Amino acid sequence: MRKLLSLLLLAAFIPVACTDKGDGVPAGQPPVITWAEASARFRIYLDESLMLVPDIEGLDETSTFVWTIDGRVVSTSDSYTFVAHAMGEYFVHLLVTNRYGKSEDEVKVTVLESQSAPLPDVPEETRLWLCPWTEVNIAQGRTVKVQAYVLRQLPSEARFSWDVDGTPQPQATAPEYVFTGSAQGRHTLRLTLETPDTTATQEFVVNVCAPAGTFRRGFAGDALVNKIYEYMPAPGHQVNGYIIVGDSYPPGCTHEQACDSVLAHMQRRWSVSLGSQGGYLIAGFDHSVRNSGGDYDLSIKGNPFSYQSEPGIVWVSQDDNGDGLPNDQWFELAGSELRTANHRTNYAITYYRPAARRSATAWRDIDGRTGYVPYMSYWNPNDSYWQPWVEGTARTYFGSQLADHSTYSGGYSDIPPYAGGYADNLGSDYVEGPAGLMNHFKISAAIDHDGAFVDLEYIDFVKIQTAQIGSTPNLGDISTEVYYIGDYHCE
Repeated sequence: MRKLLSLLLLAAFIPVACTDKGDGVPAGQPPVITWAEASARFRIYLDESLMLVPDIEGLDETSTFVWTIDGRVVSTSDSYTFVAHAMGEYFVHLLVTNRYGKSEDEVKVTVLESQSAPLPDVPEETRLWLCPWTEVNIAQGRTVKVQAYVLRQLPSEARFSWDVDGTPQPQATAPEYVFTGSAQGRHTLRLTLETPDTTATQEFVVNVCAPAGTFRRGFAGDALVNKIYEYMPAPGHQVNGYIIVGDSYPPGCTHEQACDSVLAHMQRRWSVSLGSQGGYLIAGFDHSVRNSGGDYDLSIKGNPFSYQSEPGIVWVSQDDNGDGLPNDQWFELAGSELRTANHRTNYAITYYRPAARRSATAWRDIDGRTGYVPYMSYWNPNDSYWQPWVEGTARTYFGSQLADHSTYSGGYSDIPPYAGGYADNLGSDYVEGPAGLMNHFKISAAIDHDGAFVDLEYIDFVKIQTAQIGSTPNLGDISTEVYYIGDYHCE
């Protein structure tokens, strides 16, 4: 989501005499409504809600909105939350007017029975459960949570069981297991689900490596991260083709090329967007960043404002197996919302590749909620916000989540910051440091799967992920932006 500076920059490039209120729509033109082709895109279950927020160009102070279903007015606001208590197909009609005329459009919402309806566009083999990972490296003596996210409602007779290296674990009866790496080596954990009509298994590998500190690296002279290992933004209008800043990735762009582009942006302190909820990047240093024991250790620059912060959760990792790759255990850095209703762990959200050009991107989360990332042509006219190096028709993002508390009223959006501990967030840790005004983080804030603090002497890798799922009609999706990641001690 752009900030105020972006709005000012855009206005500077648009001739005032040719547009209405600087939004790129010629004066005297009725409103223009744009959104996904809903006939194949909006499918929800009974009693679930679907927020409909169209992308409308040409709004002014005279604009009005009328939402109707079967001729009955259901809302007169600029967005509408649809809920149905009966299965079937519903046509939601929208009439928007401004001083120059009117525009009409409608979407089709198919409401399915919760127990039997398949998730849209999810491959058959993943309709039972999803796994954040199936192999990881950990330091000897550490513990790690191994888990599967179950997607179906299971019968009461369903039973889970685990074995570790072939040995049954009779006390483990949930789809998650906490493993302690006492002995070095490769360990195989097997999860089994048994129901009256099916048996399913999933294997996980935990490689227990040398004790922590074995592969610690000395300072090599550069405060800035020197490599981007992964750039997997969720769909968002600032990611690919944003008209003010950001790269445009051609259809043949590879993941490696995208990562190189992100690093080049950080070297210039240019913006990199992570897209909507769950979108992330993983970066590494040319040395191990030491834990100062309570002072700041990391510097991360975003572009937050008091009325528009888009928090990103920060994760850190040690190179436990010494191979120079971020395939090791991750630890979240605790922010102000730890152990509050605003913070949630073990969250997953799946985005679906749009079937039509210039369409919104539908999503469904682990709770069965649905919605979409709006398509906003006047900020990003790219045919699709789906990145060219992301394969398949769907992709799931895992991580933690912060509650969306954005509001929209009278044409203005407000996304207030959290107290602190997050990237691109105007919290108490957004202060002037050696590298400038930005957020600062402490390695001592690292927590494990239970929220307990972990003593990490150093870290090698950093992951930042967008924390909120949400959007506002005028500014689009909430998306964490990153300009710079550095070692605070080396600035």
